[in-house]
Amino acid sequence: MSGITAKVFQAGNSKALRLPRSLAVKAKIYEVTPMPDGFMVVDPAAKARRLKALGKLRALPPIQEDWVRP
Repeated sequence: MSGITAKVFQAGNSKALRLPRSLAVKAKIYEVTPMPDGFMVVDPAAKARRLKALGKLRALPPIQEDWVRP
């Protein structure tokens, strides 16, 4: 995925980031984490779905040694 340029503007006493329509963001709330070279933006609902799926994978029994791999 190539980089996308977004505009920053003043909204009252806060700064706001205007994202282009091509990103098609659906969530109303995002987690923004400062990083040394910028920010990381995460959809918390998508993060929760990923963690739930990971929990289900971890709950599966281990693969048996005699299991034939395709």
